Amino acid sequence: LDVVRRDAKAMAEGARAMAYSPSASANGSPRKVLPVVRLGALFEAAMPERGGATEEDLATEIDQDWATKLEDVVAAFAAEGVYVFLDIHQDAFSTTNGGEGLPWWMAAHMQETATEGESYIVSPEHPMKLFVTEATTWLLQELGVPVPYVQTVADENGPDHEDPWRAFSVGSNDGNPQLMNLGNPSIRLNNNDHAWSQGTLLFTMQVQNIAYRFYNSYLDASDRKHLFDPYVAFVLHLCRVWERHPNVVAVELFNEPPAGGLPNLFGKAVNTRHDLFGFYGEVLRVLGDATPAVRAPIAIEDLFGTLPDANPLLTAVLIDSLPAAAASQLRKWASQGQLVLSFHFYPGFATTVDFPRMVQLAKTEAAKLGDGVPIWLSEYFDGTAQHVADNLASAVELGCNAATFWQYADINYTNEQGWFKYDPEIAAKGGPFDSLTNKINAAAWPAYEETVRNGTFWGGEITGGSGAQMDVLKLVPSRSTLSSRSALKAAAAAAAPGPAPHGLFGHFGHFRQPRVPGR
Repeated sequence: LDVVRRDAKAMAEGARAMAYSPSASANGSPRKVLPVVRLGALFEAAMPERGGATEEDLATEIDQDWATKLEDVVAAFAAEGVYVFLDIHQDAFSTTNGGEGLPWWMAAHMQETATEGESYIVSPEHPMKLFVTEATTWLLQELGVPVPYVQTVADENGPDHEDPWRAFSVGSNDGNPQLMNLGNPSIRLNNNDHAWSQGTLLFTMQVQNIAYRFYNSYLDASDRKHLFDPYVAFVLHLCRVWERHPNVVAVELFNEPPAGGLPNLFGKAVNTRHDLFGFYGEVLRVLGDATPAVRAPIAIEDLFGTLPDANPLLTAVLIDSLPAAAASQLRKWASQGQLVLSFHFYPGFATTVDFPRMVQLAKTEAAKLGDGVPIWLSEYFDGTAQHVADNLASAVELGCNAATFWQYADINYTNEQGWFKYDPEIAAKGGPFDSLTNKINAAAWPAYEETVRNGTFWGGEITGGSGAQMDVLKLVPSRSTLSSRSALKAAAAAAAPGPAPHGLFGHFGHFRQPRVPGR
């Protein structure tokens, strides 16, 4: 908590020191810059265990240690005048297939109730497998995306090479499945930052199956009880945190929702956007029926965190229309001033337009959702702190109501480029993963795996977890400097695919909890 307090103080000082002041609003009134963080609130940490006396007696209680720490962190930011978006973050859904977000027991439940032999988890019985077929290969090639491939330690005769998917897998009795994303070396070959930038996990059968089933979970009685209801209970808890802390801006429902249903392109996958917004609509309906009434604004993202028409080919193969009930709920929440459109800018697979065009698309999409919906650039990445700062100002001048970048971390504390750190012995050997060769570092791995098994590890360099920046806000330039650099054009050229935020501001910023389940 002391690190959080120190960082909150630095953010507030940076916001006061910056040269930038935003242009006046449309009615001529001045606008004020406010520092803000996008705080990762992980569902898996809030409900780490299945709960209940039996599987049919599921509990939806929030872990109290986690809840207390969340409240303390939010209060620490409030003490320095820093605002907070609560981000229900996920990447590739679950630890059981290399990502994070949903509690591991949800993926386990899906596997236990699979009816057609489909894979939801990674294990010896369900090895990580890509969905790639001739049709999907063609689509990826047309989108300009390299066709990914799965790697295992068997390929390099490393540790566990005879059974690469056993360690930490569900039912193996070989480690906590909560930690498979960190402790299984074959998983690390596929969720490290390089593999993440290639989209490897998103193209697995496991992710495709989870996405399709989770988005439709509210339609099935059993899945509603085991998947949808616990998720809504978590969302509701965060909405109550909003009520207790005036510096909380909104609750973001889901980070970068993946497509689902592949390789069944025309039977399932083309309906992914329709399914996702149907899920959003039902979440909003249930929240709307809560007592006392939910007053927190809700932020939503479209598929992949991008926007319709940001990639014309991708848009062409997805059904664009929203379910009528979902559209009605979105308009209702917008009319109450409780809806925010969140979007990301990562040129590449899902986004082929430049930055100014992306902001315009966000404005267009927000207007479709309802009247007065603000737009929030919640993620983008750049390799230097100054470029990140320039792009924060560009986003606001282009019309974003808020902007945060990927990512802030206190690298003075971690001595790494993200929210992860290692014991001195492990750090001295170069860490568990060699980012230059994209291989497991055999010299450091045994000692690192032991820290995962005994719970002494701290964070994890997975799914875009590196590439952090510090002290960005004080670098945000004045509008005159911004204009002289032609930054509105440079923003698109400078931003590159990569880890996806801290930031501006009042336009806003991001602070992320270490990815340590339950901590």
